[in-house]
Amino acid sequence: NLVGMIGTIKSPNYLAAYPDSADFRWKIVTVPGTSIRLLFALFETQEKFDYVSYVYDGPTVNSPLLLEKSGLSSTPFAVNSSSNEMLVRFTSDENITLPGYGVLYRVNLLNS
Repeated sequence: NLVGMIGTIKSPNYLAAYPDSADFRWKIVTVPGTSIRLLFALFETQEKFDYVSYVYDGPTVNSPLLLEKSGLSSTPFAVNSSSNEMLVRFTSDENITLPGYGVLYRVNLLNS
């Protein structure tokens, strides 16, 4: 679980190859009346096999899916929640591993 007004999420071994067969989850919870903004600064995973981004608009994998992404993406790009909870999930298979991702998150006041 991550708390605080700002922070970072990085793939394991960030900038070096992330591990095979991984399933990592980061739950971000902020105070009520706020939302969360993720800013992806680096994004490079194995296309169609390693997904950094499953980003959910809530605390579980049953929450609405905001982003499902793999491969190489132009950065920066942002994803915003509609509430004060968000779940970021990263999965990788047993083959090719790449540098991964670096994400900054910050808290926003809702309706601002």
